[in-house]
Amino acid sequence: MSCYSECDCSCGPEGEKFDSIIRSETNFGITSNDLIHSNMGWFCGFDNLKQIRWPISKDDGVYILWEKNDYCSEHNLFHSKAIYVGKGQVKTRIYRHAKNKGFTEENLVYFTFVDIENRKAKYIEQLLLDLYDFPLNKAEKRGVNKFCGYITQGEADFGSM
Repeated sequence: MSCYSECDCSCGPEGEKFDSIIRSETNFGITSNDLIHSNMGWFCGFDNLKQIRWPISKDDGVYILWEKNDYCSEHNLFHSKAIYVGKGQVKTRIYRHAKNKGFTEENLVYFTFVDIENRKAKYIEQLLLDLYDFPLNKAEKRGVNKFCGYITQGEADFGSM
């Protein structure tokens, strides 16, 4: 049974297909849980970047932009839908997205990231694009499934630093 009106997700395992494939094809030690819950922060439009929650590394890595959609009162979790996946110098890239993707003050955008070597980040980004639909990604989109995460009130308020 679905926990959310936004989609047919339940508060259960996140990214099972990603976890299964990355485990069988690599020894990176990265899971969907890492991608969903590591180094969480948020921003609210470009004009408010001084009030951004910036736990961001200057290193290479893979990052995801998230939109918080709905709340499950049974499990006390927020449903978040991944809207963009990218790789590279995380701080520079997220700052550029905040400036250029057209987010307004009304758009509270969450992000998560994992510091990882660029060649591994490329693999992870491509695997995610092959499996899931990220609405703001333009290139190499093949995935059709939603990549969703379920975050606590503490993560929504303060991020995970």
